[in-house]
Amino acid sequence: MAHAYGRQISVEAFPSVTLNNLPNELLLLIFQDLDPSSLISVSCLCRRINAVATTYLLFPKTDCNDALAQLRVNSLSFGLSNGLSFNSVAGVRLSFSMKQPIEFFSCHFSAADCIREMEQVERLFETGRMIECVDLRFPRGSLLFLEPEPETSMTECELNSPAVVRLFQQLHHTKCRSFGAYDVLPVEYDDSARFCGPVVSTLKYISISRTPFLLTDFFCEWTISTMNSSPLRDVTLEDVDIQQLLPLLSLPFLQKLDIRCLDLPLSDITPFLARHPTIESLMLRILFDDTSLAPNSLPQLRDFSSTAECLSQLLSSPGSMPQLQNVTCYISTSFLSPSPLPTDAIQTLFRHIALHSTITILDIPLSDLNASEEWLSVDPRSEHLLTEVNSLYVTLSMNARDESVVRERIIESIALFPKLETLTLFGWAQCEEFASKDLFGPYGYLRIYHLGYRVSMDYVYGGATSALSTTSIYGQHNITMMYRLGTCD
Repeated sequence: MAHAYGRQISVEAFPSVTLNNLPNELLLLIFQDLDPSSLISVSCLCRRINAVATTYLLFPKTDCNDALAQLRVNSLSFGLSNGLSFNSVAGVRLSFSMKQPIEFFSCHFSAADCIREMEQVERLFETGRMIECVDLRFPRGSLLFLEPEPETSMTECELNSPAVVRLFQQLHHTKCRSFGAYDVLPVEYDDSARFCGPVVSTLKYISISRTPFLLTDFFCEWTISTMNSSPLRDVTLEDVDIQQLLPLLSLPFLQKLDIRCLDLPLSDITPFLARHPTIESLMLRILFDDTSLAPNSLPQLRDFSSTAECLSQLLSSPGSMPQLQNVTCYISTSFLSPSPLPTDAIQTLFRHIALHSTITILDIPLSDLNASEEWLSVDPRSEHLLTEVNSLYVTLSMNARDESVVRERIIESIALFPKLETLTLFGWAQCEEFASKDLFGPYGYLRIYHLGYRVSMDYVYGGATSALSTTSIYGQHNITMMYRLGTCD
């Protein structure tokens, strides 16, 4: 027909229509009629189709052209009611469109189907897909406020512990920089058996929380080798037996250490601290004893959090912590308030802090301490010695009551600090009373930061003026109030 009109029509003028040159909107219409296995097969045709198909498979209600959708594809959470189905892991396994690694991969394995879910994740790890952060949350945890799973629900995991072995054998393929293992998994192995999987040597952060099986004889050598061979900077150990682990660890790049093991004596942790002078941030919720640090320990430490007794004991070590700036005092090692309150111990802590001129920031449990009149009746007091402390944090604890009488006692307690310039409040629904003239420091002003609530406040006190600015941070509002007495410059 083209010759009938005396001219030749190029084939290039009418290119063939393929899936690859269809617009995303038409691709999505086609994908709606495909079951997951067919969709995964189609996604292997090319990178562009794979990108659209993977996004649709994981987030079918999201516009795949949206940049936010691409970010969500790189941050994946499986399990629980608000997570993705483990059936979608296969789509991630076959996805090859994203050059960058998956940034965050979290799995909360269920009690009913944990073995099949572990196998899905194992096959994903086996592909060698790089994953920056891997979080594995096992089905039977001891989380606060949650009811335990029925005893019979974990029979499958107990009888199929090889699935756990296979999962950890493939973990090194991810080259992850962050790894977290959470909650109890009731698996048992022969006394003579040992895990022989490859170590993970790429970690900068590790968290082992309520996961004792990683420190059993079967896994312990692998756990130690993984930690020692990785350039770890941040380590969290919670509710696990680490008494045998600590002497075997050598972490030359360690900067942040968080140990929350209530049965671990202080005497077991101090040798480890002395061997790691690079630590800059330290949190200890452990069993207190009268052990001191070796002289001149922790030369780089800037942030230290613990109970009053532990803080006082380690602050009294000669020449230690010369750069310490920020001290956080917990009222107890657990979430429950002790009885009686450690009022004398905290006053003793103030006297030790006064001997460290570098400490300028203090976070103490004033909401717990002022639940009764006991704190204000303590005598003698030592707040007047804290002339270098210019910043104070006050957090509403779970055990404290947000009542006017409690806030009044807290305000009286704050006013005892002689050189405060900044007050930070967190968790308080109301904080108007904290803008009291009694709190203004010797320089005629006090900056008050109220975090965690959407509030609007503006005050004028006679000759005082106030400035208010609001910025949104991660969905919350950071309210900054600066009150000045007299004329503002």
